[in-house]
Amino acid sequence: MSDIVNLNNDDRIVEKPFKARARLLPQLGDMLIKSEDVAFLELIKNSYDADADNVIILMDKITDPTQGIIIIEDDGIGMNMDIILNVWLELASNFKTLKVINSDLTPKGRLPIGEKGIGRLGAHKLGNKIQLISKKKNEKEVHVNIDWREFDKGDYLENVPVKVIEKKSPEYFVNKESGTYIAITDFNKKTKWERGKFREIQRVITSFTSPFEETNESFKSRIELLDHQDWLDDIVTWEDIKGHAMMTFDIEVEGKEITRFLYEYNPFRVFEKAKLRQVKYGNFKNELTGIDEFLDDKLVSANKTILQDSNNAEAIDISGLGKIKFRGYIFNLEAFVIKDTVSDKKGLKKYLKENSGVKVYRGTEPNEETKTSYTRVYNYGESGNDWLGLNLKRVNFPSSISNNLILAGVFLDREDTKILKEKTDRQGFIEDEMYFKFRDAINHCVSVVDIFRRSDAKALRDLYGPKGGEEPVISSINKLRDLVNEKIKTDKPLNVAINKYLDDIETSYATIQTNLLKSAGAGLSLGIVLHEVEKIIKELLQIIKNDETNNVSKLVRRLSKLVKGYAEIFKTSSRSNFEFRNVIDDALFSVEFRLRAHEIEVIKNYKNSDVKGNIAKGLIEGVIINLLDNSIYWLEVAKNEHKSILNKKIFIDIIKTGENVHMVLADNGTGFLINTDEVTQPFVTGKKSGMGLGLHIANEIMLSEKGRIDFPDFADYEIPSEFKGGAIVSLIFPL
Repeated sequence: MSDIVNLNNDDRIVEKPFKARARLLPQLGDMLIKSEDVAFLELIKNSYDADADNVIILMDKITDPTQGIIIIEDDGIGMNMDIILNVWLELASNFKTLKVINSDLTPKGRLPIGEKGIGRLGAHKLGNKIQLISKKKNEKEVHVNIDWREFDKGDYLENVPVKVIEKKSPEYFVNKESGTYIAITDFNKKTKWERGKFREIQRVITSFTSPFEETNESFKSRIELLDHQDWLDDIVTWEDIKGHAMMTFDIEVEGKEITRFLYEYNPFRVFEKAKLRQVKYGNFKNELTGIDEFLDDKLVSANKTILQDSNNAEAIDISGLGKIKFRGYIFNLEAFVIKDTVSDKKGLKKYLKENSGVKVYRGTEPNEETKTSYTRVYNYGESGNDWLGLNLKRVNFPSSISNNLILAGVFLDREDTKILKEKTDRQGFIEDEMYFKFRDAINHCVSVVDIFRRSDAKALRDLYGPKGGEEPVISSINKLRDLVNEKIKTDKPLNVAINKYLDDIETSYATIQTNLLKSAGAGLSLGIVLHEVEKIIKELLQIIKNDETNNVSKLVRRLSKLVKGYAEIFKTSSRSNFEFRNVIDDALFSVEFRLRAHEIEVIKNYKNSDVKGNIAKGLIEGVIINLLDNSIYWLEVAKNEHKSILNKKIFIDIIKTGENVHMVLADNGTGFLINTDEVTQPFVTGKKSGMGLGLHIANEIMLSEKGRIDFPDFADYEIPSEFKGGAIVSLIFPL
């Protein structure tokens, strides 16, 4: 139904389109590009979409807004005058969007990923002045200069033209056929460049490096920082990441068989008791081991060289697909493994988050002329696409491999695999009978590799892993589930029924956990209160017994202050503006007796800080007390059990960045013995008699305060070297 408008003879009608003020453009940049790392990500996406093999980012004097410069250069296809005028200068252009909708691949076979048409606004997030130089092969070089401050003067957008110059002769790309160069200067003063921010950007850049150089996705990005080179200390690179994979495999499959199998286990040198292993079978010139190696493991039967469907034990025949190659890297992210062997844990995990899984490529074997002859078949291996069901399998078999631990590629010959038809939108294969055989064959290979991986991981855990600390009820349910799936294979209805009951039990138990968390947390905090109060009362009794009455009044006042301080924590905390250093000092006061009793030195690096934040003071004090309590425990373990330190120390600092305040607490104790991705889960603890609630409650409090708990790497902040092996926690508050 259309609207009806009644008009009188004297009504005035004016038709006018929307007009935009020029300042809308930089405002859009701030709204759409939330942070500096997102800005870099968008610019790198543009280089990837331009079929670049390499992108180099050069940064110099970045802490000086007037002198600093950021240069981003790629060797992609570049842009000519027409593209810059009609695409680059057109915001929200559908140029790439249409390519994605129509699945139009780039000349190298890439599917564009920067399709929103806002990537160029990322440059504004970094600085006010932009110089862009670009050149397509066999075409003229084009120059563009933009000063974003011109857009803030209040005029309309159409009245602020951008000058585009087509050069008669190239000035920059003299010895290069094509590419794009962007220089950014006159930095935004509200951007505060510091170590942590730069390292996050480095991690974003590294995450765009492809592990398979012979594919169309081969893309290398690197960053150079001319000053503050110490900010790059221990930052992870792709070469480092490959070195962190303790297991690798290289498999060939043809017909009904695994015709070539190589599994290698190379534990890090620090694990001296762990044994290297190589399982080798097939067409090797110097074959060292064969099928007997499979039999020695006892978990693999002789017919494991035959491709089998795990659901019905029938042989899989993929004869119509020729020879399939499958190779990759496997990682062990358990806390005790990466604690002392990976300096940039966040960088490694970020890379695996972006790149892990099993991807599929199709093409021809590369030679000297065609080094990148395999093209990606989308969307296999993308985040959220568990096409092999690895994560689902891990739910039922917790020890099995998950997507985040494997980085692998399946390589198909284009001519031999024509029977595998791609969908019209190029988002994967048509799921017919041959596709399912192909998927099951790869799944079978993963299962064989995983048998050896699980065996080696268990042996390493038995030698070096932490003892105990696992949540008992869930652990028992998982063990029972494993046993059921191992013993009851033939009676599938019974297997399904038992697993359903176990799932119901686990769900109900989780509900009970959630409902009891608050009361349990209160009990845990009350225990700390009683402990501290008891300490002072005992000291009071001792002083009175010794007739040292001069000190009684002082101690009683201290006891009163302590109890009042704890009372504030348990009250309904209202938010107000507090200096962070005062919050830390009050928390330290609450545990001062324990710190003194355990002979712990506290290094306060925040004494001159006057940073304030709108926080619930009592709640945050409770979080800090919890962290200090953990440090006291693990420092005791480090000194008296592990005998790894002589003196017990805690380091505390307050660091202000452009958007946040970081309250950093570090100790020189054992460090985290449990993966930091799991330590905030309820009932997860490494303590021998711990409840595993402290960090969970602390995390919930930080989330309620619009902040978060972070577990940074040592080099993310400027921390004394003696704390490198200990635990580091950062409480991050928004400004």
